[in-house]
Amino acid sequence: MAQGLDDFVILITGAQGVVGQPLAERLKSEGKRCLMVSRSANHKQASWLRWDLNEPADQVVRTQLAEVSTLIHCAPIWLLPPRLADLSSARLTRLVVFSSTSVLSKQGSANTQEQVLVQKLADAEAAIQTHCDLHKLHLTILRPSMIYGYGLDQNVMHIARFIRKYRFMPLVGAANGGRQPVHAEDLVSAALRILQDANTYSKTYSLAGGEVLTYRAMVERICRGVGQSPRILSIPLGVFRTLLMLASKIGRFDYTPEMANRMSQDLCYDISPAQSDFGYSPQAFLLNPQRDLSITGNPLQSDQG
Repeated sequence: MAQGLDDFVILITGAQGVVGQPLAERLKSEGKRCLMVSRSANHKQASWLRWDLNEPADQVVRTQLAEVSTLIHCAPIWLLPPRLADLSSARLTRLVVFSSTSVLSKQGSANTQEQVLVQKLADAEAAIQTHCDLHKLHLTILRPSMIYGYGLDQNVMHIARFIRKYRFMPLVGAANGGRQPVHAEDLVSAALRILQDANTYSKTYSLAGGEVLTYRAMVERICRGVGQSPRILSIPLGVFRTLLMLASKIGRFDYTPEMANRMSQDLCYDISPAQSDFGYSPQAFLLNPQRDLSITGNPLQSDQG
């Protein structure tokens, strides 16, 4: 008889992240058996496992992993390949692993750090696929685009914080590159929907949002979401690069020339395979700004605190 979802012990890595937190909350609300990984987990909470994925599992962790049959990996994907051996004691048969569309969009980047990122993503995907093929494990890789939600992300929230602080947003030129921000809850739904779907085994899906809008339109909507009228300062690329160079000499600055270039590049992805295979139906961008641009506290409730 086929094993049902209620029989699974689901291991969630990255359980305090932008996808991991709502995923853990959804599973707990549905009464599923799950084990959440954190470097700072409270040992008194049975549903949490203290494990730094940068380090091998000790015997205590291995014992707790023994009943795990399903892994949903929400931590950085490159942390997983070295830890696959630690999961050999588990009853693992199913892996759903989050990667990133950056493996596609940043392939031609001239930025050294971004080149390293692309290589790490690609190498990790390949290593995990090889391991799963060798051990006959069922793997699906999900590549989200720009993730946002619940004030937990470093994408939309970074823009929102800048606008709140300075009351304007600098953009390069027309900033007319297409974007498809994806809400964390849509990724949670996708991951849970495919857990028992054999049609998704050994496949990789791009998961973007349900709306395509320009970078400028995205910023304008974030402005309105934080209660401000859009105030956009359009700067020529050459001037922007000069400002970046000057800013780098006086301190840390979060933008790079490559990021500036991409404001006018389309970063849109084909989600039709996910729509066809498992009915992926993501929401439009920023439907609930009060929830998703929160700075007063995490709207999600967690027993981790």
